[in-house]
Amino acid sequence: MEESFNITILHHGIEKVLEGKLRISAYTHQFLFHIDDSEIVLERDDQGNFRAIQIGSFSEITKKIDQSLVQALIKEMETIMNE
Repeated sequence: MEESFNITILHHGIEKVLEGKLRISAYTHQFLFHIDDSEIVLERDDQGNFRAIQIGSFSEITKKIDQSLVQALIKEMETIMNE
């Protein structure tokens, strides 16, 4: 089951709206986002912190993703999930 949503983040003083999808399965949930033409999955690790995983083929994964944008997204997701 997937459900779409939008999240607004502030990145280098510019508001960006990212479309996300919530994927729920059995005991886990993941958040999927498209950043810099790459697909990123956010999920919680064993300590409960978000981690970002780039998914796709090898040629897609070798593309550089703006790490500060990913960090801003994680920070905003942590804020939302802790409310």
